[in-house]
Amino acid sequence: MDIQTIINLIGYMGIGGIIVGYLQYRWNRKTELMKIHWTRFSEIELKTRTLNEDKYRSTLVFMRCVIKPENVNQFNIDDPNIQDMRNEKDIKKYVETKLIEFYYNSLLYASDEVLRKIKQFIDAPTESNFIQTAIAMRKDLWKKERTEINENEITLENFTL
Repeated sequence: MDIQTIINLIGYMGIGGIIVGYLQYRWNRKTELMKIHWTRFSEIELKTRTLNEDKYRSTLVFMRCVIKPENVNQFNIDDPNIQDMRNEKDIKKYVETKLIEFYYNSLLYASDEVLRKIKQFIDAPTESNFIQTAIAMRKDLWKKERTEINENEITLENFTL
């Protein structure tokens, strides 16, 4: 091997090293940016899910109070208006009004199926419609990845309050 070949090899290795180093830098930077993006996306998803869960929980409480207004004291409702009510008819009318407001507010964040089920419940407040709405909310919160339960599996048939 002559000196010219050795110089050429060293030059090629230097240029190759620079190119490989640059490509590795770009790859690492892109990977880092993707990690940051997915972390932020995950945080936003978690916050959104938590907010929706709180809203859905409140909606379900008011739905239960529509079905069984006499059980309103079983729930921790921070609304001072409802705390003073004793007449079941007044309670039912009040919680129906609150439920309709929840429905209109949910137009911003709920899935189409949840909206349909809440409306179905408002139109016909039954235990079955309550369960169907809860299942739709569950699927919306967990994006169908963790629930395949159906109404018959969770309905309490021999239990009345």
